[in-house]
Amino acid sequence: MFVFDRHMFITLCIGLAGAFIFQAVHIPMPWLLGAIAAVLIVQLSTKVQLKWHPYFRNFGLIVAGYSIGFAFTPEAVQDIKQFLGSMIVLNLLFIALFFAVSYIVAKRTDLDFATSLTCCVPGGMSQVVAFAEEQGDMDMVVITFFQILRVLLIVGFVPLMVAGSSGGGNTIDGAYTWSLIGVLVLCSAVGWLAQKIKIPTGYMLGPVFLLMGINIAGVEVPQMPISLLHIAQLMLGIYIGLLLKKEDLHLSKKHVFYAFVSAGIFIGGAYGLTFVMQSLYNLEFRTGFLSIVPGGLDQMGIIAASVHANVTIVTAFQLFRVLVVSIFLVPFVKMFVKKVRV
Repeated sequence: MFVFDRHMFITLCIGLAGAFIFQAVHIPMPWLLGAIAAVLIVQLSTKVQLKWHPYFRNFGLIVAGYSIGFAFTPEAVQDIKQFLGSMIVLNLLFIALFFAVSYIVAKRTDLDFATSLTCCVPGGMSQVVAFAEEQGDMDMVVITFFQILRVLLIVGFVPLMVAGSSGGGNTIDGAYTWSLIGVLVLCSAVGWLAQKIKIPTGYMLGPVFLLMGINIAGVEVPQMPISLLHIAQLMLGIYIGLLLKKEDLHLSKKHVFYAFVSAGIFIGGAYGLTFVMQSLYNLEFRTGFLSIVPGGLDQMGIIAASVHANVTIVTAFQLFRVLVVSIFLVPFVKMFVKKVRV
């Protein structure tokens, strides 16, 4: 039974305080970044017990899915076809970069190559951590730290990197109506079903596919209020801020250093490839960078919606990467680790 207790209330207040402070000093995406920063600071520097229910994260994902799916018009879906070749090439480049980074980490630290591979998988954090737990003899603290740090750095710095790029765009604010509530309830049901059948980030992709289908069918759906997107950012920001625990910091300096290095290489690689994408397709920097950088599909989706990037292109690229990681990369790492262990 769900109970909104005192610890959740304190966590919410801390997230809101961070959002208001970031908004006051004009930092981009304050509802996401402010919540992450405030919760992370309190979590790591105090003994205050913070708590957040998965229901709140799921609500944020459903709203993000609605916002992204709303943009998937028939015309936008047609435009995505031209990027298929680039999706394949970019994923091959990132797989090569993944092996190179894993090799460097293994050589420079005391980690074996199997653990290094697990640490450096560029995406699929929940899958990777679950797989590492199943093995029973892998260094969970190191693997979790590498994966969480990559997500935190990407979510923390990417909005700052794209906020000043061209193409601010005019945002149409929607209204809270019964039709909006009805579609959101339907999105929640579809998201729950998608999660049950093990679709990655089901609570977001379910609504994306639902809204995409409704748009293609020619049925009009209500525009989402901007304030609802801010609430979703707050829900997800608090969740992300709670990912890193105090016990995750009890690592050697070498492990911490190379966790930053590996994440930095992935972000730097994406930054460089963005200029190639811009020259090939005349994309805005924000759209190209959010499409390529190996963050989570859910985080990149809501950032794209918030900074007015082309969310259909961003989601298509990130979804393709999720499929590559889920279908090829994670199974390869599992097979390699089992072979090494035997």
